[in-house]
Amino acid sequence: MKRSLIYRSSLSVLAGALLTASAFASEPAQIRMIRHSDWSSIVPKGVEADGIRRNLAVKDSVKFKELSVSVVKMTAAEVEVAGEAANKSVDRVTISLSSGDMEDTVTLDEGDAISWGDYHIAIVAVYAKKGDLGFGSTVFEISTTESLPSEVVNSTKAGGAESRLRVPHTIDKLTLHHSATPLKPEDDLGQKLENMQKWGENDRNWWDVPYHYIIDLDGTVFQGRDHRFVGDTNTRYDPSGHFLINCYGNYNEQYPNDEQLHAVASLMAWAAEEFEIDPLELYGHCDLAKTSCPGANLHQYITDGTLESMVEGILETGKPEIVWVEPGK
Repeated sequence: MKRSLIYRSSLSVLAGALLTASAFASEPAQIRMIRHSDWSSIVPKGVEADGIRRNLAVKDSVKFKELSVSVVKMTAAEVEVAGEAANKSVDRVTISLSSGDMEDTVTLDEGDAISWGDYHIAIVAVYAKKGDLGFGSTVFEISTTESLPSEVVNSTKAGGAESRLRVPHTIDKLTLHHSATPLKPEDDLGQKLENMQKWGENDRNWWDVPYHYIIDLDGTVFQGRDHRFVGDTNTRYDPSGHFLINCYGNYNEQYPNDEQLHAVASLMAWAAEEFEIDPLELYGHCDLAKTSCPGANLHQYITDGTLESMVEGILETGKPEIVWVEPGK
């Protein structure tokens, strides 16, 4: 109990100091930012299209324009062992489709794609086995055929990161995440993000890192996925409209410092002004899905109103300025 009281007291002092600093600032805040191309040698992939990407569980449904898609059943792959050889089937999903007078029920393998009426449906992944990251959901991409290149429309395979949809969106929410992996002062965040980008392409079929901006321990911001396009998630909330900020680290275990919190608030203030988000719509990932992200030690700054007050204080001096810096500078 004594430790808890001390901890709450130190948080109050930190929050008060940050709010005071914001209130007495006379110049717009500056956001030190590193360009995507300066931390990664990998060029983002994907195809811009009129579509959606959603993670759906059995009995979940989604509507895109006139098309309704529902998940009927998911079937995990089976492994048959004969001697030392193992033959493995693939995960499958059965879906029902309806649009106008058209209805159908089809079973597709993970990695399949079909064109149905005016729509193209790609089964990006099926996480049907316990232990899978994203267990219990199928990852869909649904788009209009007229917005896609002909080679994608005519393909019966979902393809890799190069075929994933870049979905334009209108930002109206500010959402905070963490990486759930520790970050130490000696760590090279740029290298960690390039590793995340490689893993995302190879394991999750993401066309880039899933977040729009990522914050280092010293408050430096790394430019991530182009914020004009919807981010990605392993959970089942719809990230459309969300401006995704990742404060890198595990904030169930570590605590954010004042540089990080000021960077989060400044980035939120910049986005609030840039996209005319009024009133402010601030969320933690855990407010939208079953997850502990962005960690209890970071999320509390949303729940107690500290970040909202900081954003409002920063905006009193004007829209924050983005200052482009080189890694390590």
